[in-house]
Amino acid sequence: MDADWSVELGSEDAALEFPWSSPDGSQRYIDLQAHPERLTDIPEATLFPELGELLRAINQMHSSWRSAKCDVWLDDEQGEAEAIYSAKLKLCSYVDLVACEEAARFSFERHEHWVKSVAHQLSSEDATALACEFMVRRCWYHTETSSLRAGDDAATPGETNPVPGFYVTLYLFGYGDDEAQARARWAEGLQHVTTVLSEFAP
Repeated sequence: MDADWSVELGSEDAALEFPWSSPDGSQRYIDLQAHPERLTDIPEATLFPELGELLRAINQMHSSWRSAKCDVWLDDEQGEAEAIYSAKLKLCSYVDLVACEEAARFSFERHEHWVKSVAHQLSSEDATALACEFMVRRCWYHTETSSLRAGDDAATPGETNPVPGFYVTLYLFGYGDDEAQARARWAEGLQHVTTVLSEFAP
């Protein structure tokens, strides 16, 4: 597997609000650690049970992470660097990961160290057409202590101001000549990632 890491903290880069909800309230964050039975409420986990297994493992009660968002899609467009896989398409996915420990959420050093370690652990020289990338990004946290962190002495009880911290986006790509082959390789990659995530805490 080809594994890499990067940092995206620019003003134009993707960021997450946690917990999140869509503008119309129809979609929102589901705490799978507290409510594992709600895995079936996530369409991607139902359509792709392989992803569901990863989400189940990430959100175990004693896990260091919890999942915030995810998606899966098929793509027949590839960049120049992906030509080495000699594939016609790829199955792609992402999972946003939020540290369970509050102190870790606000430590860039711990996030950077973690993505470096995990990418190194997953990197291999085998010929499997698989790639993953871990990106450290900005997260705006609404927590019980966020008003104190923000220094807002005027905040009323129950009122929170979002505080900037960090999260990690995991991208995984399985390449193939058809959807079945790409999905099989993607599923294999999910298994490798699940094993490594369980071994490394932020």
